[in-house]
Amino acid sequence: MEMASSIAKSIDVEAYERFLENPERNTDYWKIRKSLNEAKHHIAALYVYTLSFEDPTSRPKVMIAGFPLDDGDYYDIGMDCLVPLDQIKEAYAGHPYFTGKINDPHYGEYISAGAPIVNKTGETIGFLSIDIETTMLDRIDHTVVKNSTLSFILSGLLIIVLVSSFMLIQKWYNHELKKQVDDTEETYHSEIHSLIQSVRSLRHDFANHIQVLNGLLKLGKQQEAIDYSNSMREEAQLLYKIPIQSNNPALSVLFQTKSLSAQSHNINIRFHNSNASFELIQPTDLVKILSNLIDNAIDATKQISKENRSIEVYCEKRNDEYIFRVINSGSEISKEELTKIFIPGYSTKSGENTQVRGQGLYIVKQIIEKYNGRIIVESLNGKTSFEVRVRV
Repeated sequence: MEMASSIAKSIDVEAYERFLENPERNTDYWKIRKSLNEAKHHIAALYVYTLSFEDPTSRPKVMIAGFPLDDGDYYDIGMDCLVPLDQIKEAYAGHPYFTGKINDPHYGEYISAGAPIVNKTGETIGFLSIDIETTMLDRIDHTVVKNSTLSFILSGLLIIVLVSSFMLIQKWYNHELKKQVDDTEETYHSEIHSLIQSVRSLRHDFANHIQVLNGLLKLGKQQEAIDYSNSMREEAQLLYKIPIQSNNPALSVLFQTKSLSAQSHNINIRFHNSNASFELIQPTDLVKILSNLIDNAIDATKQISKENRSIEVYCEKRNDEYIFRVINSGSEISKEELTKIFIPGYSTKSGENTQVRGQGLYIVKQIIEKYNGRIIVESLNGKTSFEVRVRV
């Protein structure tokens, strides 16, 4: 019906009115017939034609039909049309119409739709009708249903893929979140355990100092007791001296705990830290790297005499690299051991916890590889150095 209305509005109404005054195959007739034929091919209709209605009870007349110009004798002007009576009444009242299926022995099965042709004064001067084969409509319906089914299937598959992807991403996110939480808890539990061990060691030393002072006082050696207490005070001031601060909060805490741990073993530890915040490395990874390296340095250093125990820790950003270096005094690592120290479970230390402590350097190596970094180990002249470099 929309197509009929569109074609009706495109007709040269003045030419059609002149034709109706003299309904013959004149210039106006051929002009309109050509335009109707073009419209028929454009919309793939069976027929496109104009109708004239005399009254609501008689058959409408075909005035101009859209046929090729060389098909001049195909129909007569004013021939009867098979539009049903109900649609004739609608058309006569000036309303668009739409028929059901019409069975014609000559033209076959089709449906018809019509729209009024209105002149400039608003008067209905005829009707523009379109006949469309039902087989074409069936093909259109089949195509629409087929395309709709395909679209429905594709939409369903897309929804399934999106929902599945969302669930997988959510599952992966929850797994990664839990993994990071577990890693964080493990890292800080380890540091807290190390801190508790240091406090226990200090408490044991403090108890020994009190016993010595008590013994000196009982023996009446007051000056010796005063000298001993002064040395204890100096040691306490050194013990609670806060290490160099860092722009990375995790490093500041780590420096404090490792300083306490080292000093409980009479190790002189010094931290050299630049103003870099090292924000491109996750805090837990940064703590794991330095904590394991410093723990290994403490374990190695406490094996030698107290006066030679020292550890140097460097954290800096140089050009486009983060550089972390831990240097400790102590026994050198042999060339054979250097090839094995990053193997899981291997340790240069002996004792019951060898398998546990032997994981430290392996963990460090894994983290460094995650950031595409590298680790350089040197051990000579009574010094061992572990240097980590990460490009940023």
